[in-house]
Amino acid sequence: MRFRDLPPSIRSKLQFWQKTIEATKDFSGSTPPSIFVGDFGYPKVNMGILAPPQKQEDLQAAVLDSPENWYASKATLEQIFALRSQLIYSRFQSSVHADAGRFVDVTKEIAAAKKPTLVDIVLKKQPRFVFATDVRSTPIGNPAPLVSAALAENPKVEKKVDYLISDVDVKANTAVLELYKHKLPTTRIQKVFSAGLLGMQIERKFVPTRWSITAVDDMLSKSLREKIKDYQELSEIKLFFNEYIGNRYYVLLLPGAYQFELIEFWQGKWGMPAVSSDYENFWGRKDYADRTHGAFYSGRLAVCEYLDKIKRQAAVLIVREITSEYSLPVGIWQLRESVRDAFNQKEEKFATLNEALKRIESRMKLKSGWQEKSQLLKNFKHQKKLSSFGRKI
Repeated sequence: MRFRDLPPSIRSKLQFWQKTIEATKDFSGSTPPSIFVGDFGYPKVNMGILAPPQKQEDLQAAVLDSPENWYASKATLEQIFALRSQLIYSRFQSSVHADAGRFVDVTKEIAAAKKPTLVDIVLKKQPRFVFATDVRSTPIGNPAPLVSAALAENPKVEKKVDYLISDVDVKANTAVLELYKHKLPTTRIQKVFSAGLLGMQIERKFVPTRWSITAVDDMLSKSLREKIKDYQELSEIKLFFNEYIGNRYYVLLLPGAYQFELIEFWQGKWGMPAVSSDYENFWGRKDYADRTHGAFYSGRLAVCEYLDKIKRQAAVLIVREITSEYSLPVGIWQLRESVRDAFNQKEEKFATLNEALKRIESRMKLKSGWQEKSQLLKNFKHQKKLSSFGRKI
């Protein structure tokens, strides 16, 4: 997406950085730390380092690639793009199986770092001030081919991260869970995983950023889901609500065995509503959620974290209403953080499902007929028992 194609409100915030970025070639910058691994042409892909064209204070640099902090401060779309516009994507092409190399080594060291690290960059030519937006990953802009990259200081790595990077006999799934238990932010785990720093030696490789986001959300939520299945069933109907940058989330918890569904809807072409949904029953699903994609796994993680916290299992439905205010995607992190925070908001309780559904409809800005798409609601209305999912009692 070119600068001129951005919405006027965002474009006005980026004019300074457009001039700065397009005049940059060689620089020393404080990477947040951040890397990006593309997926086009897999297994030979573009990958590289994200860094601003100057040295910054650690806190200032870190916020350039910290979705958890963006949500905590309720950053607007304009503010998010203003932050992302400062990062130059110094990229090179490599096989995802590359274990070493002059650029590969630096990229891995940056991904392992726990705080901003100064890196010296030489580019083949000046960056282009353009953006790639995606429903899963944060906006990536200002690409330029890399000539050389060198760390100007030793990166600092947490002991737990360093230990798991060094242990080539532990499976990637186990390593991801260990980092999660160690309280590393989800997006931080995703970067380490993307750089191919976790897992058994034979299976280590770079993972495209978009894939790593979904993979980590999937691994973490599956582990929590298995714990939840042994908990007592929720005994009441609860509804939570949250909204952020044009996304409105309705999280409905119903008594019964674990089920999960995500429904997304928005105003489509010619004013017609567009609806997508993915569902899993008590036993989970074997295929990829190809209608809601990474959103399904991010939402499931947020839901499973809450159920694990209250030590209950339930049938959970997330309804995501996407309004016109969400003019450009900034990544699926906003769903994960919004649903996590929905459980911090005041809950509503209802005696019947119909009362809860009427409450949801009363708050919605768009009308879509989303209820007709819900497999979970059909199950709840007609088959409420665990035996409906084939579980032996």
